[in-house]
Amino acid sequence: MLFDPAPKTSRADLFDREEEIERVRSLSSPITLVLGLRRTGKSSVIMISLNELGLPYVYLDLRRFEERPFSTYRDLVAELEREVNRLTRRFPGLLEALRRVEGVEVMGSGVRLRWGGRGRLSVASLLEALNDWAEDRVLVVIDEAQELINLRGANLLPALAYSFDNLRRVRVVLSGSKMRLLYRYLGVEDPRSSLYGRAMSEVELMPFSREMAEQFLSLGFSELGVEFRDYDLVYDAVGGIPGWLTYFGYYYYQGRDLRGALGLIREEFENFLKSRPLARERYITVMKAIARCATWSEVKGALEAREGVRVSDSELSNYLRQLMDSSWVVKGEDGRYCPAEPLIGRAFEGAL
Repeated sequence: MLFDPAPKTSRADLFDREEEIERVRSLSSPITLVLGLRRTGKSSVIMISLNELGLPYVYLDLRRFEERPFSTYRDLVAELEREVNRLTRRFPGLLEALRRVEGVEVMGSGVRLRWGGRGRLSVASLLEALNDWAEDRVLVVIDEAQELINLRGANLLPALAYSFDNLRRVRVVLSGSKMRLLYRYLGVEDPRSSLYGRAMSEVELMPFSREMAEQFLSLGFSELGVEFRDYDLVYDAVGGIPGWLTYFGYYYYQGRDLRGALGLIREEFENFLKSRPLARERYITVMKAIARCATWSEVKGALEAREGVRVSDSELSNYLRQLMDSSWVVKGEDGRYCPAEPLIGRAFEGAL
């Protein structure tokens, strides 16, 4: 059902992402980036591609680290251990290949990965073992990979670069809703980065057009046997983000409105603020000023009016950069700053 908010695992449940699925399935580069704003369907496209390819994979979901100011190598290794053990339960023969990996202790039918001290896990060696073991290809998926920019105690870029250059059976898929932050982390245009100059495949999931949004809503309501005609009003309110269109249909069918969606946006913004407690009120003021789009001068004026003191240009630049990096704000061709999607603007028109 289209209006089921659960992640989709088959093409029959997903609307209009055929091209994106095929491009992910092609695995045309050692590293594929799956990009798009929140709730555009990145995880669903990846999971459908994994199911259809039928290849062994390791899936690291870093969304659980989004509300933390940083994550540690121990956190990452715990995720890897869980996924490697899931893989060895399906493919017991992998255990023999893992015995040779530094930092891996084979224990019966599972493994324990060491995260600290001498002989801790080498991610590059783990990828090498997966490459040597795989008969065809093996996938390593990192969902919301930009969270690695806050990883403490390790740097995964050298391991990803080694895999890119040397491991022909390993394919890496990195998804990111904070696209500017992901690009900065990978540093493909930064000579100091281990991944500098590597040509990665990019699959970007765009919001639906007005026409596609109407088709999506029409099909979803027809599945439910519901008469509905106010498609333009819905598009003007929530834009073309598939996840929000799904929530609208789900809520509408239950006789509810979008206040739950606005609450979810505010909750996600509170998570963004957790690592920025000293500037919390300033970020909220900036978002309120931008709710209906604003120029640089208008945002600065709103901040200074609230605080009664001068705000430096560099401080305001930092706030706006952080908000754009995390896909809360976009800068238009006219130079004005706007919410990245309509519902974000609605969430900040009132008080948080």
